[in-house]
Amino acid sequence: MDHATHWSVDRLAAGNLLAQLKIEATDDLIDLVARHFAEHRRNLVGWAAERLQSAIIEEMESAATSLFTHHDEQWIRGFSQAEEIVYTLEPKALLDLDPNPPRSQGQILRSMVRQARRR
Repeated sequence: MDHATHWSVDRLAAGNLLAQLKIEATDDLIDLVARHFAEHRRNLVGWAAERLQSAIIEEMESAATSLFTHHDEQWIRGFSQAEEIVYTLEPKALLDLDPNPPRSQGQILRSMVRQARRR
């Protein structure tokens, strides 16, 4: 799902929430709630990526001792380099979670029209 689709989903969810709460859904209020949803989603996905990275590192560390005895020095160096790469990955950068500037309704509509034409 690309950033445009994320933003569209966040805006739709914001409009639905405001309607359910019977609050007048002005564009500014929808944008405010949509930004809150987007930030929450980014935090949740970032947290999950960090947990996954930790689990991978733990598995690699526990497997290393038994694997090292069955392989040569070149394999061990490769394993260690792979472990270092996993350890130094920035989860949010890996998942491309940096927010794009919000798009206007016109940009969103044009994107939706282009997607519909491709189908």
